[in-house]
Amino acid sequence: MHIVAILINNELNTTKRTAVIKSKGRVLASKGMNKSSGKVFFRVLGGGIDFGETSAEALKREFKEELNAAIINEVLLCTAENIFEYNGEQGHEITFLYEADFQEEHLYHEVSMPILDNNAATAEWVPISDVLSGAVILYPTEAIQYL
Repeated sequence: MHIVAILINNELNTTKRTAVIKSKGRVLASKGMNKSSGKVFFRVLGGGIDFGETSAEALKREFKEELNAAIINEVLLCTAENIFEYNGEQGHEITFLYEADFQEEHLYHEVSMPILDNNAATAEWVPISDVLSGAVILYPTEAIQYL
């Protein structure tokens, strides 16, 4: 059972870290929609890196802020650069993609979890088979190879 996460913040030009967390053929992600294209997508959890913080430190902080969850066994999988359009604006991000585990086993059994620093968002378990078949869009796309 692993987590893959991305670090992202509210800016479109940023350095982010994310984590891929997997369990029982599912990946933990939050749902979003690109308003300019109307496309629904999921993204693995994470957020921005604060000044003076390493990507690993930021990853732990983000999971604590977003889910009140501790993560362990973090392994950096890759670093990716993405240039994209979101809601009609150009974005450019550098992402540190990690794999990790939840410290608390019970979190793997939750159907969904509220994202505490975003009242409108939840984290949910998405079937990996839906991602691999193309039925579900998952960002960053680099995470797919680690599912």
